Amino acid sequence: PISVGFSLYTQSLKFFGEGTLLSQNVNAISGALGDINQFLNVGEENLFTQKSTGGSIFATSPLSEFWRPRSRRYVQIARASRIGLSYALSRSSVEEPAVNAQNNAQTLIPVVFSQPNIMTSRVTPSFVYDTRNGTIDPTQGTQVAFQFALAGLGGDVRTYEPTVSYIHFMPIRRKRSRNPEVFGFRLMAGHVGSFGLGGNIAAAQASSLSFIAGVPVYERFFLGDETTIRGYNVRSISPIAPLEVFITSRNVSVSNSPVGDLAPVASISDNLRRQLVTLGTFTGASGSNSVLVGRDLRFIGGDTQLLGNFEYRVPIFGPVSIAAFADIGSAFNLTTKTDQTFSTQFLADQPFLQSIGVGGLTELAVRRNPQLALSPLSNFFDSQGLPIRGLLVQGDRLLTKEEFSALTRVGPVDPLTGLPFGVQTLFLRGEAQENTVARISQSLFSKLGDYRSSFGAELRIQMPVVNVPFRFIYAYNPNARSTLFLEKKSVFRFSIGRTF
Repeated sequence: PISVGFSLYTQSLKFFGEGTLLSQNVNAISGALGDINQFLNVGEENLFTQKSTGGSIFATSPLSEFWRPRSRRYVQIARASRIGLSYALSRSSVEEPAVNAQNNAQTLIPVVFSQPNIMTSRVTPSFVYDTRNGTIDPTQGTQVAFQFALAGLGGDVRTYEPTVSYIHFMPIRRKRSRNPEVFGFRLMAGHVGSFGLGGNIAAAQASSLSFIAGVPVYERFFLGDETTIRGYNVRSISPIAPLEVFITSRNVSVSNSPVGDLAPVASISDNLRRQLVTLGTFTGASGSNSVLVGRDLRFIGGDTQLLGNFEYRVPIFGPVSIAAFADIGSAFNLTTKTDQTFSTQFLADQPFLQSIGVGGLTELAVRRNPQLALSPLSNFFDSQGLPIRGLLVQGDRLLTKEEFSALTRVGPVDPLTGLPFGVQTLFLRGEAQENTVARISQSLFSKLGDYRSSFGAELRIQMPVVNVPFRFIYAYNPNARSTLFLEKKSVFRFSIGRTF
């Protein structure tokens, strides 16, 4: 029969943003860090809101409704095949907290990452040929499925995604029995790519890794779980991109205080002021004053996947059976080779730089110029109680470590500051943003040969009414990498459902 259907949905999620911990909003901070009662009673006006709305319509039909061949062979193919067409439209947006409209510094929650409204318009034709003798534990037959998802059609996301799968079951022993021993396998292949980068997607890609080469990260391929490769954790098989973190700063000033309101310094020359501002003006991943502040790794998914699952199923009694299995697959990058840079918004250097663990502009200037001296004592402390030390200046020049050591030996030294008389402490203040470069071109495990495999057995108990099995799985992973990524050579798992 011909089937037609549609669905509509709307969703609204409230969440704490990264900027919550950078704010002075007591209610928001206590809700994020406090006990369950404070969490449940935080005002909604202090939360970010993600709104999603959309709908889809689909139609499927037997191929024989449109194709009536004369050959008996083709008649059987037409009767066993279905064609389908679906269309989905969705829109997603993120709104900043309502308190930000008050423009009150005591309640303002900084927006660290911003995302424009994203609309996705996708059409998906499909074809399925199915001769299996059942959908629950079939004993013979074949299924071939193909679909081609194309997003664009007036939306912001512009992607294409062909996928194909081949499933086959055959009885091996006790063929005439109602419950024969069965060998089955599934082969799957898929690829996703982008054919254009709209303005909204480019903006989203510039602020996070939510899109990679124009493709939403959740549409890229990750393997690992009881439905793909059984011995690995969920979504743990994927290319891994090295991340390098840099800082860009602007509107740099010289201050007597590293925190709170800016305390301008009037007692230094214009030449020294320019020198200090230049020291504190960082240029991101490139330029003359680039400073690397951190490294990380990120699972980014592959643009291509190949997967094979093989099982030999043996009935024991009633609803109980055992199955030996072998899984092998790879999620890799066939076309995604270009590095990406994404950045936060510009925020006041404090407490933003402290929150990401790099101190402040003063500390970064010394990291970039390690010969410069820092004050041995400080009256200022960060959120962890550690002293915030400043640059040392005497007259019209910055002091190096050697010069400060020599002055200290000669003396005299002010007992309150620990500094020789005539030496003062200065701090660099301004606005900063974090720039992260995803080195996709250097991704680990991004090639076809970086496959994973699992071998093992599972005990299945078919549950009545719901018609799904409880599964007790033992898997051995011969090429697990147990050092850096803590993949295990052997695992026991419990799961509900089927692999294929």
